[in-house]
Amino acid sequence: MIKKVTIVSLLVCSMTLQGFTDTKEDVGVITVASESEAKTLTHSPMPVSVIEMEKFHGRNISLNEILKRVAGVKVMQQGGLGSKSTIAIQGLQGKRVQIFLDGRPLNSPDGSFGINDIPVQLIERIEVYKGVVPAKFGGDALGGAVNVVTIEPQGSYVDMTYSGGSYGTHRGTFVLKKKFEDLNIVTGIGGFYSEAANDYVMASPYVEGLKIKRDHDDYKVSAIGSSTTIKERWFDEISIELVHLESEKEIQGIQSAIKEAKTQSSVNIAALQFEKDKFFNDNLEFVYTFIYLNSESNYIDKAKTCYNFDGSVRPCPGKGGETTGILHDSKDKQEDFRQDLNLHYMVNNDHAMNFHIDSQYSKLKPEDALASQSLGYDIGAFPSQKRNTVASLGLESSLLNNKLINDMGIKSYHYDYKITTQARAFIGEPPQSHNDGNEFGYYESIRYEPIKDLFLKASYEHAFRLPHSEEVFGDGVSIISSPNLTPEEADNFNLGFLYDTYDFYGLPWLKAEVNFFYRDLQNMIKLEHSFLTSSYVNLGRVEVQGFEVELHADLNEHWYIYGNYTNQSLKDKQKIRKGTVSTPSPTYNHDIPNVPKQYGNLGLEYKTLGLFRSDALFKLFWESNWADEYYYGWELSRYQDRKIESQFTHTAGFEYSFKDDSYIVSFEVRNVTDEDITDVFNYPLMGRTYHLNLRYNWFEN
Repeated sequence: MIKKVTIVSLLVCSMTLQGFTDTKEDVGVITVASESEAKTLTHSPMPVSVIEMEKFHGRNISLNEILKRVAGVKVMQQGGLGSKSTIAIQGLQGKRVQIFLDGRPLNSPDGSFGINDIPVQLIERIEVYKGVVPAKFGGDALGGAVNVVTIEPQGSYVDMTYSGGSYGTHRGTFVLKKKFEDLNIVTGIGGFYSEAANDYVMASPYVEGLKIKRDHDDYKVSAIGSSTTIKERWFDEISIELVHLESEKEIQGIQSAIKEAKTQSSVNIAALQFEKDKFFNDNLEFVYTFIYLNSESNYIDKAKTCYNFDGSVRPCPGKGGETTGILHDSKDKQEDFRQDLNLHYMVNNDHAMNFHIDSQYSKLKPEDALASQSLGYDIGAFPSQKRNTVASLGLESSLLNNKLINDMGIKSYHYDYKITTQARAFIGEPPQSHNDGNEFGYYESIRYEPIKDLFLKASYEHAFRLPHSEEVFGDGVSIISSPNLTPEEADNFNLGFLYDTYDFYGLPWLKAEVNFFYRDLQNMIKLEHSFLTSSYVNLGRVEVQGFEVELHADLNEHWYIYGNYTNQSLKDKQKIRKGTVSTPSPTYNHDIPNVPKQYGNLGLEYKTLGLFRSDALFKLFWESNWADEYYYGWELSRYQDRKIESQFTHTAGFEYSFKDDSYIVSFEVRNVTDEDITDVFNYPLMGRTYHLNLRYNWFEN
């Protein structure tokens, strides 16, 4: 059965895995009972990495930090908590990587709530799909997907966590849940709050010798939610969920000082879900979800006096404001209606079919009186609308006593956009454009086990990514609408070898994996800049190829080690640049900039029972992350030096828990050697930082 699906599930389903399983984990040895679902996924035909989150529940750590440890995954950040970050899976990044929460798209309509805002204490596991994404998810992932699976314990419980760190970082989470056994009703409330000053000092990437304190980089996000689940009434479960989120982020100046500009957003979400295992037939599972999202995003830049980093006054650009040369006080409103249906039918013991359809309707109504006055036209004169529907049909087969598993399927993509054209020179009512179309994709994944615990995998997918709201709608000011955008298209190939076994020549557990990948991305959507505005266009073709190697092992009952290495090459394959005049591309067959070719991780953990108390568990850990140097611009000459230098950073810490993990305290130091690190050019990151985490949880069956 597919688990609960909305953002609220994060707020009302927090509990450690140990809190509701009967099997006690042996120190240093992975318990099969607690990992059966994760192992099933790992051994499936698709290339997928599964991260068990129980080991991170006691730590002050974000999902971005955890994802950095996965082979083939690179997370690039522009600053501290709340700053823009990009996830890349095997070279393809950004919107080409779909983020799911319990199998459903995560992101709020305006992008204000993302994967890094989810408290790790509320998550059971993370599934990273590299290439083919299962039909049961639907969606339009192109380069892979990250599925965050929340914990769903039984009984009543309380869970509270506080985390504190360097540069004014504070995070708190609480969950209260009550089970009314006689009524078959479970209800709960929960929430989280995070804030960070991010006020570290960095070297200016523009002025040699200039030190900049990031004094306008505050970030705050909060969420509150409630959930009620009614069991065994017409359906196995009927769930009603409500959530409210708010965020505020100051805009930090890098090239010039910014003192006032900031963004704000609020999101309201309501969800209704029906689940039934035997739906008109003993072999048919049914899950239907309806989600309504209402959001308002505010871009505020009303400064009439601008400053340099030394405090002296400078002329504001254009007509005012610190960022775009236009004053802003936007109140952009967006509504989303999402429907999701999943049917899973067991034909027999060896074959199953899965049908999934996901439909989204988005409506944008921009409003910015200050910007409209500056531009001379009402940017909110007419709203824009977008409809996306993705339908998937998959056939899962198990043959030769489960030695051969095959998963194949087809996907249908439909899009329909009605977009108000934003033309500054237009007098009167701006016209509306209509763009619609259909695409057809398919995939095949196969896994063969020639000998016990050795798995050979191969997969291919022809996939599409439908343009996102912000790409087709624009923002009405600096980014204009793009009504003629077409979906991105890609052919993805993977070939892998996995060996996963227990009791390997004295080692309690060993997992070794090698994966080769190839991607051919066409109609790539890029943000293209002109003199006054920017817009998203279909421009470009990229070829990706590479391999990754990964190793995990329990050395004995106390020691665990892991390591991985990724080698990838991304080439520009667009021979002709399209435009008013088509010209040969000077970057054809060159390496795509701002993407590392090599990176890897290494980690070591020690744990033991009985320190100071018989029920205590103590852990020490060391983790290292390495990335080779890479160009941040096109390498058009061998004499250029526009590089991001190679980086080698380390994290060390400890965790202490007792009373069956009811009380947990942990402390860690990141970037132990205080290296200068940069993921994205012009955005230096923090040096050495310190992080503390305190957690308490209580439950009853």
